[in-house]
Amino acid sequence: MTRRRTRLTALPVRSALPVAALVVGLVGLVPPAHAAEPAQGPGLTDGSVVSDGVVVSDGVVLSDGVVLSDGMASSDGSSGAAAVAASPRLTQKLYLDPDTQAAAAVDAARAAGRTSVAKRLSLISTVPQARWFGDWTTVGATRSEVAGYVRAARAKSQTPVLVLYAIPGRDCGLYSAGGFTEKTYPRWITQVAKGLTDGAVRGSSRALVVLEPDALMLDCDDDAADARRDRLIRNATKELAATGAWVYLEAGNARWRTPADTAKRLRAGGIAYARGFATNISNFGFTTSEKAYAAKVAARLAAAGVSASHRHYVIDTSRNGRGPMADGEWCNPPKRGLGAHPRTFTSGGALDALLWIKLPGESDGPCHGAPGAGQWWEAGALELVKYRRT
Repeated sequence: MTRRRTRLTALPVRSALPVAALVVGLVGLVPPAHAAEPAQGPGLTDGSVVSDGVVVSDGVVLSDGVVLSDGMASSDGSSGAAAVAASPRLTQKLYLDPDTQAAAAVDAARAAGRTSVAKRLSLISTVPQARWFGDWTTVGATRSEVAGYVRAARAKSQTPVLVLYAIPGRDCGLYSAGGFTEKTYPRWITQVAKGLTDGAVRGSSRALVVLEPDALMLDCDDDAADARRDRLIRNATKELAATGAWVYLEAGNARWRTPADTAKRLRAGGIAYARGFATNISNFGFTTSEKAYAAKVAARLAAAGVSASHRHYVIDTSRNGRGPMADGEWCNPPKRGLGAHPRTFTSGGALDALLWIKLPGESDGPCHGAPGAGQWWEAGALELVKYRRT
């Protein structure tokens, strides 16, 4: 099978910096003429979203003739401006995790008297970001770690964002190789689900869960393994969604798979159980390009009979302030910048949120003078700050 890849996702590591406990997160191509992020419009709030329906930019006509825009009916008759009460997940702020490598780096810089560096790095550490969970934590410890994270967010009336990254054969054995075995993975997912429930509000989780970056979009030259992957993700999606959490499946980015291929993979991975999908994870695509791509994916899903309630999406804007490199470089490309701050949308469309899923400052891998995947890279973090467009 042909394998095409535009980025790898980096493994989290635990920092040796002398600060409180760190649980770290992890871990294009030709930019359009306009490099700036779109201005914030009605219905957007920092840390807050959009809900049911299929959202695309106003008046977009998709290649298969489906027209979708705010306030217009989708192919299944749903309305982007439906009068549906916004979920608390979207009306409250996103959780600001104090235990990131960026936060640790700020503390270390201040302790060393590097005030200017600390100030610049705080432009990363003070922004809500996802927490990644994977095989660096034992199955037995997973439930308590997930519950602790979710409870911390709940105590602040904020929405937690979790990324699960432990699929067997992860990353096809490359930079971020690893994952649990086929036998262990379902047990791990069960522990994650229990942790979500332990930290839930009246038994229903309000977390956003991004499930297995890379996995559905990668082909590892083994059809049987790909089929097992689809089954594991499909079952995980169903189990996690049963907790009340909103689950988003990996959908690549605008320069990777075609919308038709992506939709096919999402269906195989259990999109019928999910809230929707996530695009641009750890990548650099412009938000406008990703919105257009997501709209086309949603249209393909609609044509295949997937209901509007399972066609929502989120976009990773953590490093897309300057867009992608012209040559398609994905591994710590130079002169990239922080993108739009995380926010949710409450106007009633399919775009649920812009998120920082990839944690800025954490290396993609040993390239451009950076350390290994997932390790803190101060020079890279400072460059993202320098070229930011938030």
